[in-house]
Amino acid sequence: MYQFAIVALLALAVVKVVDFIDGAIPAVSGFRSVLTFVFGIASVWALDYSLFDGFGIATRNRNMAMVMTGFIVAGLTVPWRALFGYMTHDRAAGDETLGGSTHMRAA
Repeated sequence: MYQFAIVALLALAVVKVVDFIDGAIPAVSGFRSVLTFVFGIASVWALDYSLFDGFGIATRNRNMAMVMTGFIVAGLTVPWRALFGYMTHDRAAGDETLGGSTHMRAA
């Protein structure tokens, strides 16, 4: 159960970091999906975390297990975006199927 919580909360962190970058740097607004995959894999790599190790599943290559865990984290951002979209009634962004954000305004 803790393994799922780690992956789900990493996905939430990835969603919010990508939303922040999307709002802060307008030039990358069309690359939200790419940023989600990059930050999903990078977060798992930085933590040296593998979901397969957590469940005791033997893998041939630990680095590939971490990359696959990163893809799982990136995939779990979709339910978070759907939940936020349901709670805020936001429409989807251009390259996303769910969720979205508005750009940050200068104070």
